[in-house]
Amino acid sequence: MYFFRQIRQNRVIAYIGDVMACIFSDSEQARRCAKRNAVIQILAATAAFVLLVRIYPMGMVQSHTISKQQAFDVSARDELTGDVFTSKDKKLQTVYFEKEHIYQIKLYLQCTVEGDAQRILFRLYDDAFSCIYEEDIDSKQIEKRGFLAATPDIDVETGKPYYYEILIPEDSQAVYMLPIADRGALAQTENSTLYIDGIINDEVSLIADFDYSRPLSIAGIFAYDILILASAGLIYLFLAILIWEYDHRLSQYSAALVKYLKIGTGAASIASAVVLFVYSVILNKFGGELWDRLFFAAGIIVSQLWILGALRSAGRSVSSKKQFSLSAGSKICLVWRNYIQTVSFGLLFYALCQYVNADRNFYHYTNTRWMLIFLAIAFLMNYNEKQFVNKFSAVWLVLGAAGSVLYCSTAEGDDNAVLLARLTCGVVVAWGLLIGNIILYQLRYQRLDIAAVRQNIQQNKQRTVYIGLWLLFCILMYVYRYEKVWVFTATLPFTAMFFTKNTIAFKSRFLKNFTNGILLSFAMVIVFCLAHRPHHYWMLYRYGGIFHTVACTGMYLAVVLGAALAKLYGKLKNKKQIFFSCYLEYFAAACATGFILLTMSRTAMLTTVVTVLAIVLLTAVTFHKDIRRIVSELGILAGVCLLSFPMIFTAVRMVPAVVNDPVRYDIEFQDSSFMIYEGDPIDSDKYMTVGRFFATFFGRFQTQEEEQAADARLAVQEKGLLAYAGYDFAGIDMRTIEGENEGAPEDTEEDSDISNGRFAIFQAYLKASGLKGHPKMGPEKEDGEEYPHAHNSYLQIAYNFGMIAGGIFLILCGMTLWRAIRLYMENSARYSIFLVPFALVVVFGFVSLTEWAFHPCIPAGFSFMLMQALIMHTGTEKKNVSRADGCPARK
Repeated sequence: MYFFRQIRQNRVIAYIGDVMACIFSDSEQARRCAKRNAVIQILAATAAFVLLVRIYPMGMVQSHTISKQQAFDVSARDELTGDVFTSKDKKLQTVYFEKEHIYQIKLYLQCTVEGDAQRILFRLYDDAFSCIYEEDIDSKQIEKRGFLAATPDIDVETGKPYYYEILIPEDSQAVYMLPIADRGALAQTENSTLYIDGIINDEVSLIADFDYSRPLSIAGIFAYDILILASAGLIYLFLAILIWEYDHRLSQYSAALVKYLKIGTGAASIASAVVLFVYSVILNKFGGELWDRLFFAAGIIVSQLWILGALRSAGRSVSSKKQFSLSAGSKICLVWRNYIQTVSFGLLFYALCQYVNADRNFYHYTNTRWMLIFLAIAFLMNYNEKQFVNKFSAVWLVLGAAGSVLYCSTAEGDDNAVLLARLTCGVVVAWGLLIGNIILYQLRYQRLDIAAVRQNIQQNKQRTVYIGLWLLFCILMYVYRYEKVWVFTATLPFTAMFFTKNTIAFKSRFLKNFTNGILLSFAMVIVFCLAHRPHHYWMLYRYGGIFHTVACTGMYLAVVLGAALAKLYGKLKNKKQIFFSCYLEYFAAACATGFILLTMSRTAMLTTVVTVLAIVLLTAVTFHKDIRRIVSELGILAGVCLLSFPMIFTAVRMVPAVVNDPVRYDIEFQDSSFMIYEGDPIDSDKYMTVGRFFATFFGRFQTQEEEQAADARLAVQEKGLLAYAGYDFAGIDMRTIEGENEGAPEDTEEDSDISNGRFAIFQAYLKASGLKGHPKMGPEKEDGEEYPHAHNSYLQIAYNFGMIAGGIFLILCGMTLWRAIRLYMENSARYSIFLVPFALVVVFGFVSLTEWAFHPCIPAGFSFMLMQALIMHTGTEKKNVSRADGCPARK
């Protein structure tokens, strides 16, 4: 028996060895399948990394101790009995918590709701009867689950009394029953005196479970980490075995398998579309008028066409032969570096969105640090793995981890202070690792040749002037920075580009990953919006998406659309099949355009038009396109974007309503009468309608006088349809259109000002600007208040850092645009991705006419600064400085 067991074990080991050899060896098959093997590794490693981060440092997994009531058996569905509880009744429960951190209180009660969702308020008080936590809860969830779950997640003191109660609104139509039970039957030590309408009761208590939590111990963290890593390893092994078996047994049937897989996926998507069509259009479950149902139908049809088109385009990409000379290991490492750099830029732009959307300085501090961390990681991926995987990196990471532990242990204050300390350590460790490896790279591969430097300056005189002006501009910013720390963030981190490889092939890879990172951040933003940000009918009818201000939404979407259009027109340079050869690029452009239309941001829409025209003109001149080709490309782009808009509108209307988890920022309205809350029906009149959208959309291009007249006409029709009584809709609507979300410029005396008061602001900044800078963002108005910003990057820079700096900045912008044009025209035949710097420079330049964008934590400003650094670094290409994998060849 032992002999046969050994044979079986040896066979298994040999089998696994064969599987691993197909991945990690340098065989022809391993080289051919290197990209696929890297994707499998990335999937397993990404899942493991996300789970590990949730364990530490995020601490989302904790140890829980639950004190359960024993009065009735929940699993046996015992019936609760008690009296009806109304808004006039009062039951105040005294509790003494047994642990130091109460995570959740589950209060058992019954609820019957008819019609729309009702709200109920849970409150927790300390021993001084100060409210320390309150939560607004949907009654329909209580009706469905049979209990109220409030999640304070706060620290408490044992031995001190706390009190909790529920409050029912007077206009609530729901019927509640809040039962009580004998304290002995509950078998809990937390329960104490219950006050029923002011009467003391020591024998009975409300029925509740108490969930206590505490952070995992070090041993618990290691145990979870080991379990996650082991599971990820087994999953990776399982996937590798599946791929190996497929290659050896089913590869000859791959065409048939792919065909039937596409047919099955297409049939399932068509069936889902039919069900959704019946549910939303025929049965009209989402409500709305005829135009809404027609829009839903169009959106469903268009989304189905996109899915079928994706199935048609899948598997048509031809594998590149540029890296055939690389070993299998080098190919896998290159895919990994591209992936990490792309994800880093995606998370970086998502952090920029959070920075722009922040309503307090703390989030500015945290997201600035996140931006710096991801930027350092992205820059580090510019180097070959043989350059940054070394002894210095290992020693630095160990020292950085030890120093971070010591530094964070000295952080005083609440959790925010600890988080800020951790992020500060992350910035130091990441940039220390990058700078150290840059120094090692320079010492090992770069030699200081004075003659070569002089020759380079002579050959690139314009570049030398360009860099000199940039340095002078930086000096002026430093001189007049006053308390502005961001001027260092806007300059110093981007100088890391100057120490990377000065090759066109390297810059092409960098730009591809950067552009894909922008689109990745857009995908994350869409997921968040569809899950948590519905489109409101009242007040917030201009869709802000992830932002609370549509001006910020418009600027971000302009950057996304600029990147998508650059990728699209870069690939269109000589394609015969215009649409299917650039399928993903068209889809990204259509989605970005749809969201721009939802914002109704004039700045974003005008920027889009200018960017499209600039890209079309540059590509037409570069590739000598005839007028028929230009018109056909523009026509297809416009048709795709316009036809896809019903899909975007339908998705934003339906998905948040079904998910039913709306997120409202603190700075937004909190009135449940017109704001969408959890539990609102999917056909609520609080959701945007097609008629309302187009009525307000076309009003965006009117003067204030015309706009007010249109609002008055709308008010007559809609005043009787308000979800709440006694509110003057016309006044609210006019105020919202004039100032809300577009930067809130000041009111002007003339109603015909289509700039919404920006012209007056521009004049104020021009008068206040001088040769010297100013410490604040804006001059004072007549009433003594300060302008928040100039709504113009060029005027803002001239005001903050002086007119000389403003003039130099204008020259720099012009030179950046010119060098971006030259960069594309000189390299577009081989690397079409070089259209991206031109597109992003155009986006920044036009957005800056009406918004403040020159800031490293604003997406448009960051893109401009990074592209500026890349363009400054581009000069005469050095020969024989890199191999195919990016590792410099040593002489």
